[in-house]
Amino acid sequence: MSVGAAGGLTGRTVLRARRVLRFAGYFVARLVQANLAVAWEILTPGSRLAPAVVRVPLRAVTDTEVAAVAMVVNLTPGTLTLAVHRGPPALSVHGMYAADPVAFRRDVAELEGRLLAALRRAGPPDHGDPADDGDLPDHGDRR
Repeated sequence: MSVGAAGGLTGRTVLRARRVLRFAGYFVARLVQANLAVAWEILTPGSRLAPAVVRVPLRAVTDTEVAAVAMVVNLTPGTLTLAVHRGPPALSVHGMYAADPVAFRRDVAELEGRLLAALRRAGPPDHGDPADDGDLPDHGDRR
Protein backbone atom coordinates (compact mmCIF):
# COMPACT_ATOMS: atom_id res chain seq x y z
CA MET A 1 0.00 0.00 0.00
CA SER A 2 1.43 3.35 -0.94
CA VAL A 3 1.63 6.37 1.31
CA GLY A 4 -0.90 8.18 -0.85
CA ALA A 5 -3.43 5.37 -0.42
CA ALA A 6 -2.87 5.33 3.33
CA GLY A 7 -3.31 9.10 3.46
CA GLY A 8 -6.63 8.80 1.58
CA LEU A 9 -7.83 6.10 3.94
CA THR A 10 -6.89 8.22 6.93
CA GLY A 11 -8.70 11.23 5.47
CA ARG A 12 -11.88 9.18 4.92
CA THR A 13 -11.63 7.80 8.45
CA VAL A 14 -11.30 11.29 9.90
CA LEU A 15 -14.26 12.50 7.82
CA ARG A 16 -16.43 9.60 9.00
CA ALA A 17 -15.40 10.20 12.62
CA ARG A 18 -16.45 13.84 12.27
CA ARG A 19 -19.81 12.81 10.80
CA VAL A 20 -20.41 10.30 13.60
CA LEU A 21 -19.49 12.86 16.27
CA ARG A 22 -21.69 15.49 14.60
CA PHE A 23 -24.62 13.04 14.62
CA ALA A 24 -23.93 12.09 18.25
CA GLY A 25 -24.00 15.75 19.30
CA TYR A 26 -27.21 16.37 17.35
CA PHE A 27 -28.85 13.25 18.80
CA VAL A 28 -27.87 14.06 22.39
CA ALA A 29 -29.38 17.55 22.00
CA ARG A 30 -32.54 15.99 20.53
CA LEU A 31 -32.73 13.50 23.42
CA VAL A 32 -32.43 16.25 26.01
CA GLN A 33 -35.13 18.29 24.29
CA ALA A 34 -37.50 15.30 24.02
CA ASN A 35 -36.91 14.30 27.65
CA LEU A 36 -37.67 17.85 28.82
CA ALA A 37 -40.88 17.93 26.76
CA VAL A 38 -42.07 14.61 28.23
CA ALA A 39 -41.09 15.64 31.76
CA TRP A 40 -42.94 18.95 31.34
CA GLU A 41 -46.02 17.05 30.15
CA ILE A 42 -45.93 14.89 33.28
CA LEU A 43 -45.38 17.77 35.71
CA THR A 44 -47.91 20.29 34.38
CA PRO A 45 -51.69 20.08 34.23
CA GLY A 46 -53.39 20.24 30.86
CA SER A 47 -52.29 18.38 27.82
CA ARG A 48 -50.28 19.45 24.84
CA LEU A 49 -50.38 15.88 23.59
CA ALA A 50 -51.40 15.33 20.00
CA PRO A 51 -50.74 11.62 19.49
CA ALA A 52 -50.82 10.19 15.98
CA VAL A 53 -49.40 7.38 13.90
CA VAL A 54 -47.56 8.77 10.88
CA ARG A 55 -46.09 6.85 7.96
CA VAL A 56 -42.62 8.24 7.28
CA PRO A 57 -40.92 7.45 3.92
CA LEU A 58 -37.25 6.54 4.27
CA ARG A 59 -34.12 7.17 2.22
CA ALA A 60 -32.44 4.22 3.97
CA VAL A 61 -31.85 1.39 1.50
CA THR A 62 -30.23 -1.46 3.44
CA ASP A 63 -31.77 -3.48 6.27
CA THR A 64 -29.03 -2.16 8.56
CA GLU A 65 -29.84 1.46 7.72
CA VAL A 66 -33.58 0.92 8.19
CA ALA A 67 -32.96 -0.83 11.53
CA ALA A 68 -30.67 1.99 12.67
CA VAL A 69 -33.29 4.62 11.82
CA ALA A 70 -35.99 2.62 13.63
CA MET A 71 -33.68 2.29 16.64
CA VAL A 72 -32.91 6.01 16.96
CA VAL A 73 -36.63 6.79 16.59
CA ASN A 74 -37.34 4.35 19.44
CA LEU A 75 -34.61 5.89 21.59
CA THR A 76 -36.19 9.32 21.33
CA PRO A 77 -38.77 9.90 24.09
CA GLY A 78 -42.24 10.51 22.70
CA THR A 79 -41.74 8.42 19.54
CA LEU A 80 -42.09 4.72 18.85
CA THR A 81 -41.60 2.74 15.66
CA LEU A 82 -44.68 0.56 15.19
CA ALA A 83 -43.98 -1.00 11.79
CA VAL A 84 -41.34 -1.22 9.09
CA HIS A 85 -42.55 -1.21 5.48
CA ARG A 86 -40.23 -2.63 2.82
CA GLY A 87 -41.46 -1.33 -0.52
CA PRO A 88 -40.94 1.56 -0.69
CA PRO A 89 -39.04 1.81 2.62
CA ALA A 90 -41.05 3.54 5.34
CA LEU A 91 -41.74 3.47 9.06
CA SER A 92 -45.04 3.81 10.86
CA VAL A 93 -44.15 5.98 13.84
CA HIS A 94 -46.31 6.86 16.85
CA GLY A 95 -45.58 10.37 18.05
CA MET A 96 -46.84 12.02 21.22
CA TYR A 97 -46.60 15.44 19.56
CA ALA A 98 -47.67 14.80 15.98
CA ALA A 99 -50.47 17.31 15.48
CA ASP A 100 -48.83 18.36 12.21
CA PRO A 101 -47.93 15.16 10.31
CA VAL A 102 -45.89 17.06 7.71
CA ALA A 103 -43.70 18.67 10.39
CA PHE A 104 -43.43 15.33 12.22
CA ARG A 105 -42.26 13.61 9.00
CA ARG A 106 -39.78 16.43 8.42
CA ASP A 107 -38.31 15.95 11.93
CA VAL A 108 -37.92 12.19 11.46
CA ALA A 109 -36.47 12.75 7.96
CA GLU A 110 -33.89 15.17 9.40
CA LEU A 111 -32.93 12.58 12.03
CA GLU A 112 -32.65 9.93 9.31
CA GLY A 113 -30.57 12.15 7.02
CA ARG A 114 -28.09 12.97 9.75
CA LEU A 115 -27.85 9.32 10.76
CA LEU A 116 -27.29 8.16 7.18
CA ALA A 117 -24.62 10.82 6.68
CA ALA A 118 -22.82 9.37 9.72
CA LEU A 119 -23.28 5.71 8.74
CA ARG A 120 -22.50 5.74 5.05
CA ARG A 121 -19.01 5.57 3.61
CA ALA A 122 -17.34 8.94 3.78
CA GLY A 123 -16.55 10.44 0.41
CA PRO A 124 -14.71 13.63 -0.45
CA PRO A 125 -15.52 16.56 1.83
CA ASP A 126 -18.51 18.57 0.69
CA HIS A 127 -19.29 22.15 1.53
CA GLY A 128 -23.05 21.79 1.93
CA ASP A 129 -25.26 20.74 4.80
CA PRO A 130 -23.78 17.59 6.41
CA ALA A 131 -27.27 16.15 6.77
CA ASP A 132 -27.95 16.72 3.08
CA ASP A 133 -25.56 14.14 1.68
CA GLY A 134 -25.74 14.09 -2.11
CA ASP A 135 -25.42 10.29 -2.28
CA LEU A 136 -28.62 9.64 -0.34
CA PRO A 137 -31.38 8.35 -2.63
CA ASP A 138 -34.69 10.15 -2.48
CA HIS A 139 -37.84 8.04 -2.37
CA GLY A 140 -40.28 10.72 -3.41
CA ASP A 141 -42.52 13.20 -1.68
CA ARG A 142 -42.24 13.38 2.10
CA ARG A 143 -45.83 14.54 2.70
